[in-house]
Parts: sequence; structure tokens; C-alpha cells
Amino acid sequence: MPIAVAAPRHRILHKDPFAYSAHPHLVALPGGDWLMVFNKTVRRPFILHPPEDPFFHNVVTRSGDRGLTWTTPEVAPAFNCNGAECAGLTALADGRVLLNQWRFDWYPLGLARRFEGTRPLRFPAEWAARWAASPEHDAGEALAARAEAIAPWARGGGTSYVHVSDDGGVSWTASQALDVAPYDGGYGMRGGVELPDGEILLPLCDVPHYRRVFILRSRDGGRSWERPVEAAAEDGMEFEEPCLVALPNGRLLLLLRENAGRRMHRCHSDDGGHRWSRPAPIAVDGYPPHLLRLPDGRLLCTVGRREPPFGIRAVLSDDEGDSWDIERTLVIRDDLPNKDLGYPCSLDAGGGEIFTVYYGQDTDGVTTIQGTWWRLP
Repeated sequence: MPIAVAAPRHRILHKDPFAYSAHPHLVALPGGDWLMVFNKTVRRPFILHPPEDPFFHNVVTRSGDRGLTWTTPEVAPAFNCNGAECAGLTALADGRVLLNQWRFDWYPLGLARRFEGTRPLRFPAEWAARWAASPEHDAGEALAARAEAIAPWARGGGTSYVHVSDDGGVSWTASQALDVAPYDGGYGMRGGVELPDGEILLPLCDVPHYRRVFILRSRDGGRSWERPVEAAAEDGMEFEEPCLVALPNGRLLLLLRENAGRRMHRCHSDDGGHRWSRPAPIAVDGYPPHLLRLPDGRLLCTVGRREPPFGIRAVLSDDEGDSWDIERTLVIRDDLPNKDLGYPCSLDAGGGEIFTVYYGQDTDGVTTIQGTWWRLP
């Protein structure tokens, strides 16, 4: 039976009445500051997510007081990097920060029609029809009826990047395009992990298909990346938005969102990420996942819930993710107004508190970045 968390304190962290702000990811830096990246675009009378909107930027903000106050969000890495998917952050032991980012190519409709048949393009009618059939997007039918008038652009291919900051995310001065062949692209919104030997593993999915998950490896601090290693792929299944954690026993645990059956899956590697177990479903209700190792050694998985009651939930594992205590699912919030929510990410806030960031609508319909401080019951 779901149980409420103890002493929750909710706060809006960022609200712009003229913007749509969503999909946050949060990391703790070695010096103690917290760094957050999220998506931001213009606010419209309907909701578009990054694969449908060329005006999305990734923006970063930081907190030096455990989430109480945040700096003014700034575009990362630069203003010409628009049309981006959700981004992920990786805080390295040497103080540098990696920002992984996938950016689509976008074309005005008139230009796109000249390229039709010679380039991989998705026109508004195609993605709007998919939205109309999705249980997650209430505006799908209205968009499908007049897609080209509402969204006069087409989406092409794109490029995966890793950007590097040597000042804790204040600026991004080095960028590298990633070779993810044989996949068409690589998208990830939970960052990577740095192993004890200094190697970095970055989990991505095969954008724009969103069906297979693979791992990139860097042995030189993110300056170069090896060929992808496939971690999860099954016929008829759509894996995306992976979250990776390194366990004390050396195992790597990967949780995955699966869109065909809308169930969370897990797989693991016992050889440093070179080979992976076959994905298996787990009974956690919600997605996408975020994993946090708590001070007592347990794993916390935080997810969004896009069906009534709308909100943010979490589950615990005391056996390194082999099983999850779904009978005692933790309710962080169950009072959000609708399904325009989610992508929670949790950090240890110290003193027995956990901080969870996510997005959701305010009472006036503006989509905001929100946070909750809470304790385990």
C-alpha cells in the first residue's frame, strides 16, 4: 500500500509565465554545490516536448544552499544550440562537469519540402498523429487536426554532443560531437557514471527511434569515446531514457523506460559494462527512473506518475535493485493537477533529508520546475 513520505516541503524553484520549463536533471558537485539542467521553450496554448519543438534550449542553474535558492538559468552550452532533447549531467571527481546533449536538425516547412525524399524528415502531421494516439498528451487530437499551421517546421537528423565545463557548469568551453554509429543518434537525460578506475560510462538511447539503449565509454576523462556497446534491445520493445548506477560490489545496474508496454525494465553488467543481461520487467509503477544510493546503502528509485492521482513517487531496494518494495511505495506528491509532470531526480540533502526535483504545473497552468524536501517514513 502506498505510504506518504515524512515532512514534505514543496517549493517552486523556477517559474517563467512566458515559457514551458520541464525535464530536470540534478547532480551534486564535488565542492558541495548542486547543478541542474532542464528544458525551456516558449509557452503555448498547447504542450510540445523536445522532439517536436525547435525552440527548446537546455538551461542550467546552480544552488549553493541545498536547493533553497537558485541562480538565474542560463542557456547551455550556447544560444545557437537550440532544438535540443533533454540533457544529462555527469559530475567528475576532478571537478569538471559533462553535459550530454542531442540536438535535432530543423527546417522550415517550405525548405523541408524541397528536401523531401532525399533526407530523413518528420513532418508535423506524422508526429501529431502519434501524439493523438498517446495516453500521455491531452492536446494530441487538436494538434493533429491542424499540425502544419501550429508547428510549421520539419525535423531531420541530428548530432550527439558532450560539452565540458571546468568551472562547475558556469561556462562550457569544450565540445565534442559523438560518433554513435551504427545508431542514428544518442539521447540520454540522466548523465553517466565515473568508475573507480576513472573510466566514464554514458548510457544513451537510439534517437530518433527510442528503441535501443547503448553505452559509450571514455578512458580519458571524456575527451574521446569508444564505439557503442549495446545494453538493451528486444523485438517489439521500445527502450529509452536509461539511468545507470555503479554498485559497491562492482555491478552496474541500468533501469530503462519501455514505451511499448509502459513498464520499467532493468538489466545489469558484471564486467564493467562490456556485456549486459537481458532486460527484465520490474513492477515499479511510473517512469522515467532516477536512481540514488542512500547513506544506509539502499537504492531509491524516483518516478513520475501520469495517471490519477498525479504526482511523484519512489520505491526502495535493499538488495542492490534485484527487488523493490512496491508494497510500500513512497508518495512524495499526489496533488499535482494533471499529467504534465515528472522526470524526478533525487539527491541526499543531508541531515536525513532527501531532495527531489521534478516538473509540474502551478495552479495557474504554468509549467514549472519544482522541488520537495522530505524524509523516509
